[in-house]
Amino acid sequence: MSQLSLEPTLKAFYHWETVASEQVFLRQPFGNDWKEYTWHEVGQQVRKMAQYLKTSLPPKSKVAILSLNCSHWIMADLAIMMAGHISVPIYPTAGKETIATILEHSESKLLFVGKLPDWAAKKEAVANDLPKIGFYQPHSGIKEWDEVIAETEPMSESPIPDLDELATIVYTSGTTGIPKGVMIDYRALSNGAAAAAQFVDIGQERAFSYLPLAHCAERELTEIISIHTGSVISFTESLDRFQENIVSVRPTIFFGVPRIWLKFQQGIEDKVGKRKLWLLLKLPIIKNIIRKKVLEGLGLDQAKIVLSGAAALPKATMDFFDSLGLQICEAYGLTETMAFSHASKPSCRKKGSVGVTMPTAEAVLAESGEILLRSPCLMKGYYKEPIKTSEVIDEEGYFHTGDIGSIDNDGFLFITGRVKDIFKTSKGKYVSPAPIEAKLEPELGVEHLCVIGDGMPSPVAVASIHNKTIKDRAAFTQESEQTLQKLNNQLEKHERLSKLIFVDEAWTTENGLITPTLKVRRQQVEKHYQSIVEKHYKKQEVVIWD
Repeated sequence: MSQLSLEPTLKAFYHWETVASEQVFLRQPFGNDWKEYTWHEVGQQVRKMAQYLKTSLPPKSKVAILSLNCSHWIMADLAIMMAGHISVPIYPTAGKETIATILEHSESKLLFVGKLPDWAAKKEAVANDLPKIGFYQPHSGIKEWDEVIAETEPMSESPIPDLDELATIVYTSGTTGIPKGVMIDYRALSNGAAAAAQFVDIGQERAFSYLPLAHCAERELTEIISIHTGSVISFTESLDRFQENIVSVRPTIFFGVPRIWLKFQQGIEDKVGKRKLWLLLKLPIIKNIIRKKVLEGLGLDQAKIVLSGAAALPKATMDFFDSLGLQICEAYGLTETMAFSHASKPSCRKKGSVGVTMPTAEAVLAESGEILLRSPCLMKGYYKEPIKTSEVIDEEGYFHTGDIGSIDNDGFLFITGRVKDIFKTSKGKYVSPAPIEAKLEPELGVEHLCVIGDGMPSPVAVASIHNKTIKDRAAFTQESEQTLQKLNNQLEKHERLSKLIFVDEAWTTENGLITPTLKVRRQQVEKHYQSIVEKHYKKQEVVIWD
């Protein structure tokens, strides 16, 4: 395993606090205005909060953060590090039961409550006697960040934790079961940043933060890498102002999950017309004008690298953006590896692959085809779960991912499914749903889609058409039948879908059908729509509207 020269994240922060004190580090939108914080201003606020946390709590306390992305989220995280404590980020979309479980399991001694539209509905999940500090917006009955800052002197020393010290406990988003606390040390944070900067040649960039910072990929790619490289982080104010904000920022590095790229694609096709856009991009002179206009409209015309992760990006979507001159690069990692393992870049990518191992990462395949990973970014273990830790990390230090894949002769990793997702039909045949979904979903252009069929004669697809404009249902039904027939012709006999069921219902974190990182919770979807599937399964129609 190759070694990198590692600089602790806090040491990198002190560097920019000194040499780039008047340069902007964080940018927070409020309507048409942006509140900008320089490295020096961030340093002063962080040092004051760190001093408060250090003197108010026992050493190495767990400190939770519950907030949407904003400047103070990152300042709170840095203050926790500087005070020698351990951060526990919580998804802002988490329900009351999840919040209560994480706070209790982590034994958090303080909670930062930030940008939350529904704090009133969630606060009963938090014990009254747990100390709280609010930021970004007023919180009734909670001591506010600005109050603490006003009455506290800044920490004068610049402590640097050991790389092997525990930095954070990141709770999994939980596609199945109760979230587990993944223990991440400072070495993992620094190694991920150093390896990514070396692999992609990242300098001082413009980052745009909108995916949950509670998720390790957003936190590493946006917060930690920006601290190490001296980059500027801008935030989005809300979903309603997302497009306006990103166009204003024009990020040079951008990370999106497949759902975001599909949304971009559908928005462009709905606005221009799918066939019209295809024809215009065939015209040599017009093509470049169209490309430039579309990418400017997305706010990605100055992006040096755009990434996709968390799930497979459909090939059709990658082809679509290739036609616009935007080369999406897939990456791969898990919470247990601090989102670190494989990546692609414009000069090194293959469609359908998540890329090659990044510096210091290793990957091998078990006899079953399961992907095993090892790197300095691997977790220290699951918090309070030594048995579960031993079940996934073997004696050689490899993490058993639960993903199934293949590695070609050039070292490119292809993920073909997930061990837990594979189901067996009543005919005794195994089906891996992920590749089928990746082909069907972009063709239909639906909100969400899930292939199920455990114990059934043949698989079916349930698709949410929520928020999709369908002007002619009969025509769309016919197109869907043709799409399904075309797909089935490409599949093995036992994989072919017998039904495509459209449901007009949003799949959200609130109803438990998707995770905070927009992954479908397959078991919950199967259970949720079980009665609907049973009701329609024996009908003659192939495409059904419920």
